[in-house]
Amino acid sequence: MRPLHFLILAASFLLAASAPTSAQERVRGPLIQRTTLIVTDIDKSVDFYQRIGLVKASDILTTEKDEGGVYGAAALPLTADSKNSRMVVMRGADERAGAIGLLWYDRPQLPSARGNLAGVGTGDVIVSIEVADAQGAASRLNQIGTRFHVPLGRFSAKGADGTTQTGQHMIAYDPDGHVVEIVQGDAAKR
Repeated sequence: MRPLHFLILAASFLLAASAPTSAQERVRGPLIQRTTLIVTDIDKSVDFYQRIGLVKASDILTTEKDEGGVYGAAALPLTADSKNSRMVVMRGADERAGAIGLLWYDRPQLPSARGNLAGVGTGDVIVSIEVADAQGAASRLNQIGTRFHVPLGRFSAKGADGTTQTGQHMIAYDPDGHVVEIVQGDAAKR
């Protein structure tokens, strides 16, 4: 394993290990640390996810000249021999929840592996993000011309336990066409 890749894996482990460890708070079993999206314009993607309310947890630029080389070049089936990469990890307020990695390659840029950018099919990813202010997120996304599949509106869904969950949600496309569901649940009625 290249030293840089070990450093990034070690940083991911330390982030996960910083979660509470009391018996009541500790999660048993697998924990999703991060889902990584390959993006074409890292700055536009970071801006999109910041407008939803996520913040940068890390931002690492690597080149072919760095020790360890371009991130993922040795381990991932890249479709081009890129000379630079940048990995920005975005997080929400709860560090125990999963993060989104935004991974960008340059010179040459990776071509899209998706055949139909207008639809969703096998192999696609749908990212779901819970926010405290869906209206604010929608306003900030509208400022950059975000395309919405479902505009902000109300939802009602029955849970497996028979309770009804209500709130607001919208479905937007990030700058690379990834489907992002943004949800704000109503406060539980007591």
